[in-house]
Order: sequence, then structure tokens, then C-alpha cells
Amino acid sequence: MVHRALFGSIERFFGVLIEHYAGAFPLWLAPVQAAVLPITDRVNDYAEKVAADLRSAGLRVEANLKSEKIGAKIRDAQMQKVPFMLVLGDREMEQGSVAVRERSKGDIGVMSIPDLLRWRVSLFRCVR
Repeated sequence: MVHRALFGSIERFFGVLIEHYAGAFPLWLAPVQAAVLPITDRVNDYAEKVAADLRSAGLRVEANLKSEKIGAKIRDAQMQKVPFMLVLGDREMEQGSVAVRERSKGDIGVMSIPDLLRWRVSLFRCVR
């Protein structure tokens, strides 16, 4: 009798991987790599544009356009263990930039989209 446990071994592999990272996957492995979080509804169009720009660069991005407070949006992204949160307000929209928060380090600072991509270029290349 020939026995193959092809799916069982894949399930065990993913179980070990999830347990090892405790669900907080590195950027290249995370199902959602960045969450775009607008502070107000006025910047929703800009948030969609930022998300589209990052998707065109090959990233897995979600935009949270719900009418919630920014603290709740950040908490949701933290609970989902999203590696990067991009917070957008009126100032960021005027400057064409994003305020970057990293899951483990907190607030990184304000940067443009090209600077963000250059800042993590080695990790972003793994995604493609």
C-alpha cells in the first residue's frame, strides 16, 4: 500500500509557521502587508489612490474607509497584525505623503510613497 499525506504535511507546515510567528508574519509573508487608514472621510479618495499605487508596486494592501475613529482603525490593524499602517489626514493629502506606523515599532514618521518603497526595497522585492 502506498501512502501519501500530501495535504496533511502542508497543513502541519502552515500550523508550525503560524505558531512560530504567533500570527505576526514578516512583511513578505503577511496576507495584508499594509493598511491604509484615513483619519477623515475627506481623504478617502486619496486613501484609495495610495492603496492603488502600492498595489501597482506589487504589495498586498487594504484601505479601511469605514467611518470610525482613527484609534479604532489602528487597533483593528494591530489586532490583525498588519506589518505597516499608513495613516492619512488632510496634511498628508496636501503634501502627497503618508504617516507610517510599523506594527512592532510604532510611529516611524511621514514619508512620500516613493520614499516608503525605497525604505523597504529589499523586503518589497521579496513580494514580487
